[in-house]
Amino acid sequence: MEEKIEEKIEEKIEEKSQTRKPKQKANTDLLEDLRVIGQVSRMYILAEKGEDLVIIDQHAAHERILYEQVLRSKKSRVQELITPVMIELTPKEKVLMEEYIPYLEEYGFGISEFGDNTYVVTFVPEVFGRLENTDVIHDVIADLLAEGKVKKETGISEKVSKTFACRAAIKGGAACTPEQMEDLIEQLKTAEAPYSCPHGRPTVITITKSQLDRMFARTL
Repeated sequence: MEEKIEEKIEEKIEEKSQTRKPKQKANTDLLEDLRVIGQVSRMYILAEKGEDLVIIDQHAAHERILYEQVLRSKKSRVQELITPVMIELTPKEKVLMEEYIPYLEEYGFGISEFGDNTYVVTFVPEVFGRLENTDVIHDVIADLLAEGKVKKETGISEKVSKTFACRAAIKGGAACTPEQMEDLIEQLKTAEAPYSCPHGRPTVITITKSQLDRMFARTL
C-alpha cells in the first residue's frame, strides 16, 4: 500500500516537472552591442547601435532595475543607518504609518515609534545603495502616506515597490560617467521587462538612420 502511494506521489512530481515551462528571458536585442556616445540634459543616455541612435531614459531605466530588485529581495538585505532618521508625523499620518509599517518591514525598513508623533528609521533596504542624502527616506514615507488608508493587502506590495524604486533611482539631471552609463545598460539587460518603467513609461527609444535621413531631408 505504501509503495503504491509513493509511486503516485512520484508520478505527480514527474507530471509537474514536465508541464512546468522554463522562464523565458526577456528580448534584449535593442540593448545589445551599444556604443555609448554620451548624455543629453543629464537625463538621457545616447548610444549608437549600428547606424541607429538609441536613447535611454536614465531614471526610467534605473527605476525598472530597482523595482525588480526590490520585488526579489524582500527583507533579504538591509543596511543600518549611521545616523537614524527622525520622521515627524501629524496624528492622521501616524494612524496611516501604523498600517504601513508591516509592509515597510517586509522590505527591510526598521521603523519604530519614538515619542508621540515621531518615528525613527534605523534600517533601510540595501537597494538604496550608499545613502549620502537621507531625504529619500522622508520622500518614500511621504509618498506612501499620501496614498491614504491601506484598504487591502492586494496591490500594497506593488505600490511599496514602485515607490522605493522611483525614489531610489537616478534622477533626471544627475550627471553620469561613461562607466555608469554602460553599467546601467548592462543591468537593464538583466531585467524581466527592460523596455518600460514600473509606471509604464518607455525606457528605450530607437531612431533609425532612415528616420534621421528623413528628418534632415536627405535622399541618399
